[in-house]
Amino acid sequence: MMFKRITIIGLGLIGGSLGLAIKKQRLAQEVIGVSRRRSTVVRALSRGVADRVTLDAAKAVQGADLVILCAPVLKIIDIARDISGSLEEGAIVTDAGSTKKEIVKHIESILPDKVHFVGSHPLAGSEKSGVIYSDGNLFDNSYCLVTRSSWTEKSALEKVKKFWRRIGMKVEVMSPDKHDMIISKLSHLPHASSAALSNACSKAELRFAAGGFKDATRISSSSPELWKDIFLTNRKNIIRGISELEKELSKIKSALKKNSGKELMKLLEKAKTVRDSI
Repeated sequence: MMFKRITIIGLGLIGGSLGLAIKKQRLAQEVIGVSRRRSTVVRALSRGVADRVTLDAAKAVQGADLVILCAPVLKIIDIARDISGSLEEGAIVTDAGSTKKEIVKHIESILPDKVHFVGSHPLAGSEKSGVIYSDGNLFDNSYCLVTRSSWTEKSALEKVKKFWRRIGMKVEVMSPDKHDMIISKLSHLPHASSAALSNACSKAELRFAAGGFKDATRISSSSPELWKDIFLTNRKNIIRGISELEKELSKIKSALKKNSGKELMKLLEKAKTVRDSI
């Protein structure tokens, strides 16, 4: 076992699935879960995502050698502040937040000197939320992006990398800035586009929504609270991405105005080539 006690704060889809994966791979002697709601405590225990589940985060991190923060981005920072005085010397704190620059900057300034923070972003999940959808295989063969800053402690970084690999993920290490730039295009911009497309249609029109519309707007069903924080903490990169998307849409608009099948074909063939390469 890698750890004596792992504490997971936030038992939604990601936190609950982490608990199941940790127990499946026997990575800890004990897994403690923390939730804000009593109803989630009951559901988490029934799903078996942790050995114990509590509402008291500060108490739950006592004796933990790994603490994983799974919450909306801005709440991750608040939680780190709330538990900082209860963490054991030598403990490692990581997270599952979708943006990294703001999280890393704030948490590194919050935690005690002998507690080590390593930012993480497991690229796994779905539009569903809540511990009832927990899946111990959710992370299999997906990427986890782990961040390294000038303050990152080397042995803690190596242990966090090993942890994510043990639950089935491929690990890449990069700076928080690079992470936020890449993910803005691959995750945050698609969500903004999905939300805009959903909002562009009237209720009357939605009666006829079929496969294409449902595929393109599926992620709009994700938690608005979660995505609000993601957008706000990576707004510069997302604004830049929206501008680039507007340029691409303007090319299609221009081809349509000119009634140019040749230009449309070129744009659509390029898009197919890009999509088919994934």
